[in-house]
Amino acid sequence: MKKDKIIEYASALVICIITFFNLFLPDAQIQKTLLTLFFLIYTIVIVKIVKFKKVDNINKNKIIILIIGLSIVYIFLLYLIGIYVGFYKNSNSLNKTNFYNTILPYIIIVFCSEIIRQVFITKNNKKNTLFITIGLIIAEITMNLSTYDIRDLDEMLIIIGYISFPAISINIFCNYIVKRYGLIPNVLYRMITTLYVYIFWILPDIYMFFQSIYRIIYPYIVYVIVEEFFEKNRFRKISRSKKIDIVSLILCIIIVISIVMLISCKFKYGILVVGSSSMTGTIDKGDAVVFERYDKQELEDGQIIVFVKDNVKTIHSIESIVVKNNETIYYTKGTNNQQRDEGYRTDKDIIGVVKFKIIDIGWPTIWLNDLFTK
Repeated sequence: MKKDKIIEYASALVICIITFFNLFLPDAQIQKTLLTLFFLIYTIVIVKIVKFKKVDNINKNKIIILIIGLSIVYIFLLYLIGIYVGFYKNSNSLNKTNFYNTILPYIIIVFCSEIIRQVFITKNNKKNTLFITIGLIIAEITMNLSTYDIRDLDEMLIIIGYISFPAISINIFCNYIVKRYGLIPNVLYRMITTLYVYIFWILPDIYMFFQSIYRIIYPYIVYVIVEEFFEKNRFRKISRSKKIDIVSLILCIIIVISIVMLISCKFKYGILVVGSSSMTGTIDKGDAVVFERYDKQELEDGQIIVFVKDNVKTIHSIESIVVKNNETIYYTKGTNNQQRDEGYRTDKDIIGVVKFKIIDIGWPTIWLNDLFTK
């Protein structure tokens, strides 16, 4: 018995170690190929050396139907949002190259990972569950890394926010489902909610951070629905604690969406961290400014604006405004600079008008950026 436990621990730890080191291979396609081969071999071996426990649940077929329905709703809601934000032509639509390089490896890894998950999670061993979950999360991240560079701050933030957090969310959800209803619901959910991007000709042009929040939250919504309808008496009134949980979730969603709306700078208001000393005295380095999106509203001398200069967002004040050939020209200057900015700005360069500042909250962002640019 003790020998069996050691084999299980070692097997669970192996997948954690291999997937971790696979992340550091230099080429994304090599990562996917080796990961696919590893999962195939590992699954075959693990099924033979560790007893495979089947999950019997009277609601299994109902759960499968529910998961298919909610997975379709997942896609439907995205395209419903797309009606408002617009669509773009899918350059990764189904073709022979994409099928062999991306779709087939993903299908293999999903099937294998859910078999592995069921083998270990159903044994109710906390250490094994932890090792396997970490390994499967890393595998999910690897399959979505594409060409992102972990040495670049912006791309590192994308990996963390758009790939890692959703991978954690979906794997926690899959652990819950596989323990009660087996691997089929998980396979169906992951296939439908992921592979549609390689099938449809157009995709909704939704800002990346909103997609990330959606991918993080939706598994929890599915969990709540499953829990409410199948784990409890469906006619039972929602308890006080359940109401508190739901209210807390809604508040968290509102807060997170509000923060993302500000950071994305895609809506009426945005937020930017000041990373230079050119406005010291008015706005100091490390402060963050909240600005209103510029929509041709009338501007005056002395107003602080956000504009694009050499592909960089800059926060300076308007020194003077001149009209030439029916075009309004803005000369800008940092209040701490001796000379005004080179050249001039036009309406198309201006992003927003600063409304107020928040003192010193931007320092963590500056420190992180300095760490990556050294």
